[in-house]
Amino acid sequence: MSFTRWRQGGREAAVIGLGKSGVAAGLLLRREGIPVYASDRAGEADKAVGAEGVGRLVRAGAEVQLGGHDLARIARAGVCVVSPGVPPGAPPLKAARDAGVPIVSELDVGYAALPGTKFAVITGTNGKTTTTALTGHLLQAGGLGAIAAGNIGRPLAQFAIDGERPEWVALEISSFQLHDTHDLVPTIGVMTKLAPDHLDRYATLEEYYADKDRLYLKATATSCWVTNGDDAEVERRAAGRPGERLRFRIGREAEAWYAKEERALMLQGDRLLPREELGLLGDHNVANALCASLIAWRAGAPFEGIRSGLRSFRALPHRMEPVRSVANV
Repeated sequence: MSFTRWRQGGREAAVIGLGKSGVAAGLLLRREGIPVYASDRAGEADKAVGAEGVGRLVRAGAEVQLGGHDLARIARAGVCVVSPGVPPGAPPLKAARDAGVPIVSELDVGYAALPGTKFAVITGTNGKTTTTALTGHLLQAGGLGAIAAGNIGRPLAQFAIDGERPEWVALEISSFQLHDTHDLVPTIGVMTKLAPDHLDRYATLEEYYADKDRLYLKATATSCWVTNGDDAEVERRAAGRPGERLRFRIGREAEAWYAKEERALMLQGDRLLPREELGLLGDHNVANALCASLIAWRAGAPFEGIRSGLRSFRALPHRMEPVRSVANV
């Protein structure tokens, strides 16, 4: 999707929430010549609002309000861009909905600026950050131009601002982001695991799972889905979706699976890697590695590149990260 629809009528974009995502979205909209009103309920002293980012927005020509929102102004906007930390019932979003203002995520703004880029869109209750980082790593090891973005660190819109045009984006996306993402079309969509979570924000578990289901919003016969074959809820909710489906499993044969007796990671019927050569702890990380390998293979990475990437990848900080060895423990 292009930015044309957001320029129509010359109305401004209202950006709600000024963390990294909101700042990046606001800067990208300004670069495209769209007037921006950006606001956050936090004040100047709040660490959630970075002074450097706010300064960049102001220098780019955006009007910034801290410590509250102009609800009447938001109701007059052409589009409302929401940061993932802003709950759906927040007053500025209610004002936008009541006035019929379209509400979109920062991801939709970044996606509009990256035509031609392929996306491995990764979500799930657990495993998505490691899987996203590992997918980006394996794609690069396989000789494909790739970055990891989204909920993992740098917002997607920031890559567009910085002028990066990767062939592939491994994109971590949370349920909060999925709630307001409408345009993103996964080249490969991935569901790692489903379990009860975020029930402080969702009234019911079904509401949470329904947001996760938005991964399949743009499903067609040409879609490709990578799913956890060991998770009954993932399998139930993926059943019947249009497109190709590939599964990863522990201890049971699938397109990617872990053969426990042989202690080997298997991919498409071939032995991919001995378990001892994967520098990650726990069966859950074996599952993450299988998932990322399946994504990289489907994206066109060669087996040897995937093997090399698996051998060289190390645990992310604070995620089953080895610290030291004491007396061989």
